[in-house]
Amino acid sequence: MSVDQDPAPSPVPRLTLFVTGTAPRSQRARGNLARMLARIGRSDLRPQEIDLLEQPREGILNSVFATPSLLKTSSTGEVSVLYGDLSDEGRLHYFLADLENGW
Repeated sequence: MSVDQDPAPSPVPRLTLFVTGTAPRSQRARGNLARMLARIGRSDLRPQEIDLLEQPREGILNSVFATPSLLKTSSTGEVSVLYGDLSDEGRLHYFLADLENGW
């Protein structure tokens, strides 16, 4: 057994927020996501943000066809997506429920 082995993958899903620059819906999505993460006790998480105006290829590679979009990728590679400005608190809370503090 080698001591240089990679650590086990994190069980916490990876969050990726796809936006289009400073568009109003993108700005709302950023704020709504930050507030919900704080509300569920996960303000320690920093979602990756991809601006499709700067990196349009990422949208194609991730099958994102609208912005804003929030992708949640599990440690096993399963991907879930939530489209919109994340203003529906119930839907956003349900989408992030597996991240609640105590995970």
